[in-house]
Amino acid sequence: MKKIMILNGSPRAKGNTAALIDSFTKGAESAGHEVVRFDLQKMNIHGCLGCCGGG
Repeated sequence: MKKIMILNGSPRAKGNTAALIDSFTKGAESAGHEVVRFDLQKMNIHGCLGCCGGG
């Protein structure tokens, strides 16, 4: 079993990319894999704030 992470960057929630992801997910899960999907357009993501934390 593999763990698969999908990052959907498309702004259209019901567009072609979403349909492709749905189809891929069904196939992967039916083959016994675990799929986690993140729809980036729904998430509150910000760029670096420049905290200079050094990493």
